[in-house]
Amino acid sequence: MFDAIDAFLAIPTPLIVIFVLLFWGLIAYVVHTLVVPTLCGKEGGKLGKFEAEVTSQIALAFGLLISFNAVWLWDRSERVRGAIYDEAAALSRIVDDAEDLAADGTPELVVRRDAICHAVKTYAEFLIEKEWPTLREGTTDRARPAALSALRATLRVSGDETMRGALVQAESARDLRIRDGLQHMQPPRWGVVFLLAVLLLISIGALHGEAPRGRKLALTLVTLAVAFCFAVLFVSARPFVGTYAMQPDELRNVVFRAASEH
Repeated sequence: MFDAIDAFLAIPTPLIVIFVLLFWGLIAYVVHTLVVPTLCGKEGGKLGKFEAEVTSQIALAFGLLISFNAVWLWDRSERVRGAIYDEAAALSRIVDDAEDLAADGTPELVVRRDAICHAVKTYAEFLIEKEWPTLREGTTDRARPAALSALRATLRVSGDETMRGALVQAESARDLRIRDGLQHMQPPRWGVVFLLAVLLLISIGALHGEAPRGRKLALTLVTLAVAFCFAVLFVSARPFVGTYAMQPDELRNVVFRAASEH
């Protein structure tokens, strides 16, 4: 099921908005032509007086749940983005420290600096070329890759605790990036929001049961609001999928810096 969701989220954002509008427009049409006449009758008086407070309470519940879900998605995205920055910054500190290591031009230290920078470059290239595509596909291996093990071995030989500490921070940021980046919002949360949105449309229709023209306008406005809320959630649903997917630009800068140091 998640594969199908990711395939939908991967299409261009304008198409997502159009599909969502069409979907909720169809539901609003069914509410207007079938559900409301069944509940209220053709003349709109079958149900009796329908209080606006009912619609207000449903709208409040819908708005609150939409907000909770949006906050969860946006907080997750910020954590992933922060992890990317932290990971790249930690690798950059290793390059900086390697440069300082050979500041006096001692041949042995120059060789050590070149080995460290090469290992950082190789690892960052692995993250960009091999690991990043798997984040989009949801198949990322959380185990320590060979390039990371090679970098750890190189820093172990150097004996520099500062650089080794920076690598630990880079590993922690990678773990956070993968763990949070691959999280999906659970289907029941989507389902409850969907049901509340349907109830909201039905209550709006029942509230205007005696005025078909007013019902059309009210359902149109609420349908647009609901559709836009869902479109925003869909666009933000996966950090590494879709038009606004996060890119490894910071890691590319690490590769460039590491390459220029040796």
